[in-house]
Amino acid sequence: MNARFSILLLLASLGFAVGVQAEDALESKGSILSLEQGTATVSLEVVGSAKEGDRVRVDKINEDEEIVTIRGEVIELLEVDVVVRIETASLEVGEPVRIFPVAPVLEADILASIPDDKFSLSDPVDDDKLDHKASLEACRAALAEFPEEPRFHAQLGRLLEVLEKPASAILSYERAIELEPNYPVVLHKLASLRFFGPEELRDLQVARQFYRRAAELEFDAAMPVIGSMSRDASGGPRDYEAAVHWFQIAAEKGNPYSQNALAQCYENAWGLDKDISKALLWYRSSAELDHAPAMWNLGRVFDKGIGVTANEATAFDWYGKAAKRGHLDATVELGRCYLKGKGIDKDTEIALELLNDASDRGSPQAMSLLASIYMEGVIVKKDYDIAAGFYRKAADKGDPAAQFNLAVMLEKGQGTVKNRDEAIAWYQDAARQGHNSSQKRLLKLQLDW
Repeated sequence: MNARFSILLLLASLGFAVGVQAEDALESKGSILSLEQGTATVSLEVVGSAKEGDRVRVDKINEDEEIVTIRGEVIELLEVDVVVRIETASLEVGEPVRIFPVAPVLEADILASIPDDKFSLSDPVDDDKLDHKASLEACRAALAEFPEEPRFHAQLGRLLEVLEKPASAILSYERAIELEPNYPVVLHKLASLRFFGPEELRDLQVARQFYRRAAELEFDAAMPVIGSMSRDASGGPRDYEAAVHWFQIAAEKGNPYSQNALAQCYENAWGLDKDISKALLWYRSSAELDHAPAMWNLGRVFDKGIGVTANEATAFDWYGKAAKRGHLDATVELGRCYLKGKGIDKDTEIALELLNDASDRGSPQAMSLLASIYMEGVIVKKDYDIAAGFYRKAADKGDPAAQFNLAVMLEKGQGTVKNRDEAIAWYQDAARQGHNSSQKRLLKLQLDW
């Protein structure tokens, strides 16, 4: 009985009405007497009133006094028992349990239920559909009546997040987690605030922990993120096997990002044996789901002949599809195709248009390529000033090749005022990134990096 399954719990309340009225909100304790296929009988005695359809929480207490919360619904009233349908993990004869009522549907649920919240009792309300004032009043009223109900803390947290009050949102989410440790959507939202929130609130280790917990609770949106953090050593050590695990699950669920990421793992032997055939399969599947990075990867494999026969025309087509969807690297490669006539007739005007667009959008590769074009002076008039300007933009973004080329121009005084000290500083920046030519130049200058 280790897998999740639906069961019927024969429960009753001791000094407690299983109904959901606030005045009845007392906990009921008991223990499991027997287990059969699909049912568990709990030793409790009915006192008070209950009705079918009441929502209840069942807390199972393990040996370490940790509480595992299970949620269910009253489906039948017996003479001395209440039958509750729940979904749970394994149960054992003799283990203690306790039951609580769950707050009924209130105005806060109708106005502020969170999308993808497994504990929601009402239809979800998207962020852009929230009535901020009414939702805020409803959430606070709900918490005044049911201060121990985690979903109301969650709803308030989401509203505060939408209102751009991230610290207050975190506090509300944390209270929800205190009351319901296995709250998937809240764990995910907490992780996101700790990852993407204001700098002073970021904590990548905490974010990684929360994303993992949400993923383990089968919250689909968390799986690609914890996979990426494991792959990229973000918030903890690099763990390719964990990355593959989460990418695999999410990929099989149809997540295009994870399909592309899993393909990269197969191509680069990250956490599993290298398998170009499977990489191509997942790249293609992701591209068919309109994922631009997968389209760019397909362009790259056909461009370089990775696991396929090199085909410039096919590469151009995939680069074009990705660029049309705004993929920055694909836009650069498409510009390069037009510049060199790869897979398409040469057209330097279109090439320059694409490269300038990519440069304006922040691509250091496009900046460096434009710099080299102005350095060569073949398709445009040679202009060292413009070239140096593009190299500097790319260098500022950390591109080591651009840092080296800018340093050379600074040493020679090409397109910029000669400045040996600044040149050395750029050589050192590039050398620290492993740029071989910069390292050799520093050795020749008898300098360290």
